[in-house]
Formats: sequence, structure tokens, C-alpha cells
Amino acid sequence: MQLKGGGPRGSDRKARHKKVAASLAAATCSLLGLAQPPTVEAKEAKPKKWRFDTALQFYGENDDRVQDTSFNFLARKTYGRERLLSFKLAVDSLTGASPNGAVPANDAQTFTSPSGGRGYTTPAGEIPLDSTFLDTRIALNGDWARPAGRFGRVSLGASVSNEYDYLHAGVNGRYSRDFNQRNTTLSLGLAIAGDSVEPVGGTPDPLSVMPAPDDDTDSDSAYRGDESKTVTDLVVGVTQVFGKRTLAQFNYSFSHASGYLTDPYKLLSVVDPVTGDPTPGPSPDVYLYRFESRPDTRTKHSLYAQVRRHLSRDILDASYRFMTDDWGIQSHTVDFRYRFKLGRHYLQPHARYYVQSAADFYYRTLFDGDPTPEHASADRRLGELDAYTLGLKYGHPYGNGKEWSVRLEYYSQSGRAPPESQVGSLRQFDLVPTVDALIGQIGFRF
Repeated sequence: MQLKGGGPRGSDRKARHKKVAASLAAATCSLLGLAQPPTVEAKEAKPKKWRFDTALQFYGENDDRVQDTSFNFLARKTYGRERLLSFKLAVDSLTGASPNGAVPANDAQTFTSPSGGRGYTTPAGEIPLDSTFLDTRIALNGDWARPAGRFGRVSLGASVSNEYDYLHAGVNGRYSRDFNQRNTTLSLGLAIAGDSVEPVGGTPDPLSVMPAPDDDTDSDSAYRGDESKTVTDLVVGVTQVFGKRTLAQFNYSFSHASGYLTDPYKLLSVVDPVTGDPTPGPSPDVYLYRFESRPDTRTKHSLYAQVRRHLSRDILDASYRFMTDDWGIQSHTVDFRYRFKLGRHYLQPHARYYVQSAADFYYRTLFDGDPTPEHASADRRLGELDAYTLGLKYGHPYGNGKEWSVRLEYYSQSGRAPPESQVGSLRQFDLVPTVDALIGQIGFRF
């Protein structure tokens, strides 16, 4: 349907169309727990006051593994026509124990950090967990958006985050333009980040031998100083309005990282290729472990599609994402949300499924006597795995854009060890045990 200006009837149609599009975008943003985009708030005739979104979230894994408590605070304000200033603060506190990459053994195992100054022991038969895992992250993001011509918009932003051994700083920009009576929006985004890695004791040489705790002698391990990496992300997307109730989005993403991409705290066990027993190491009390090694570049390509449908009362949101990279990993993600409107309240079930293949250099163990590969990692996040999330959110809007909500979700991740790693005594152990976690969140918008 063509909408012609210059007459009262054409103007009324334009106004109704803009109102429906804005309402759909606002409702779907609320569905996703996001702030409204500049294109939505730009329809206001006069500036708004500051608006705030807050959320307190807890993530806890089974068996006293990783526990994460995070607080997020988003502030935004419109200034005149299509000008939006926003700030976001995130604080994360992580505790618990994290798998270090080694496999279980029939005897107790002793490990040390890259500095060689701290040690911890894992009981016989258990997956080795780094009990010294502790971190606090503080992240700050800022963004300024404004019009660029009659149908365009531009936004510029910056981000910085700090952990005790990691520093991130980045800038980003985005340009979008409306076409087809504002039914179609094309966008282009670019982000560049520079990160500094500063692990305790320095970064170990790739695949070097883990020293014994408090070992001051000159071992096979060597340590570097701080390392760094750069990440460049490019996103090209199109958003299309289909009628009055449907909004679709299609994105292509390109990401290239270069520099130090290895995790300095992850290890690989070196075992006998027949018995599966650990190989003796640099001291009588320590077996042989090697620090992992990853390539110094990674290129990823992603395709993303999302459909949001405003039904007579409810809202449906479904998305799919495919990712492939030059490390050999391919992943698929399906995400589904359905918001039931219950008077002034709503219930929102959530289901998500994720599956990925293993990286080319994923090893659960290294075998004693075999040539040492150029790259190797036992990090389960690089292995073959699948995960699902099931959850429910309850929200209570109560006028003037205010809302409080609670969310509870269950997360489960299952992995598979390479068949060639299950030799000898290792057959009796679950080399990649299932990880279960609970996620709880309380949010308040005002």
C-alpha cells in the first residue's frame, strides 16, 4: 500500500503506520529485555527524562563450580529529535572452581599456576578443578546516537572493562538508513577492540611443561611478559517490517582476532598411550602437564535471522544463528521466546538450543612419545558439545514505562571426548562431565 503525503488522509496513514511500527519495536525490545532503540524514542515530540534499567543476576554451576553474581545498570536519555545518550555499567564477581583441562587419574594430582608459586591438589578420580579461580570484572559502555540526514542515523560508542589480569578497550560505530516508507532499514556496524592479557606470573610459552609448585629452578617452562590482542568486528544487517505485526532482521557478521588468543591457565595431561596413566613430570610429586597453545589468529563468519510477531495479545520471538571459523568450529543456535499477556502482567517462556563441533586442535590428552602438535587445547569450550536453556520470566509493567521482572532458567551443557583419548584407565572416567547451572535475575525499569 502506497502512503502518499500532502493530504490529511495520507498523513493519518503515515501516523498510524509509524505508531504500529514503534509499538512493535518497543514491545519486542521489552521481550528481549533491551532498551528501546533510538528509532523508537525518536518519535517523541519532546525530550524525555533519564530512563534506567537495572538487573541483578546470579549464575551457579553444580558441584561448586563457577558462581557468578552480576549487576547491570543502563541509563539513557533523548535530546530533541532522534538524539540518544546511553551509558551501561556491568559488575561481575566470579568465584568457585574452574576445570583446568587435565584429565582424572587414579592418584591425587598436584597443579600450579603459571607463576609456579601457588599449588592445589585434586583428589583421585575427580576432574581437576582450579580452586584458586576468583575474579571481578567492571565494564563501562557509552553510546551517542543522532540523525544523519532525513532517513539516516549514526551512533558512536566506546567501551572499557577491567579484570585483575585482563584489560579491554574498544570503540564502535554504526550507520543505518531507512527505505521503502521506513519499512526497510539497512545498517552497517564496525567495532575495534584492543585487549591486554596480564596473567599472574606471566604468560607461559605454548606447550611448555608446567613446573612444580614453588619450583625456583630453571625448568623447561619459560614465561613471557604481558600479551595483547586486537579484535575487529563488522556487522551488515537489514530489518524489514512485514505488515503491521511482523518485524524481521537478517545479519551477517565478520570477526577477526589476532595476537594472544591462548588461555594461560589451561593445561593438557600427558599420558601413556596404552595404560592411560599420567606420565611422571618435573618432580616426584607432579605429573607431566603442558600449557595449551592456540593459533594467533581467528576469523569467524556468522549468519543471524530473527522474526518477531505481535499477535492479538501475545508476542512471538524466534531466532537462528550459524557460525563457522577457521579453527574448525561450526555452531548452530536456535532461540525461542513467547510472551503471554495476562492483563497488566506477562509470562515469557524461553527455550534455547546450541550445538557445536570441535576445533581442529582440540585434544583431551597428549600421548607420551608422540610428536608435540603445533597447537593443542583441552578447553571443553573448544570441544564438541551441545547445550540447552529452559526458563520463565514474569514481568509487571505499571505505567509510564516502569516495570519489574523476575527470571529463572536452567542451563545444561554436555560434551564429548575424542574417542582416541579414551585409552586404558581413562575409560573408567567421564572425561567431559555434564555441567548444570541455575540462572536467576531480578530486573527493574524506571
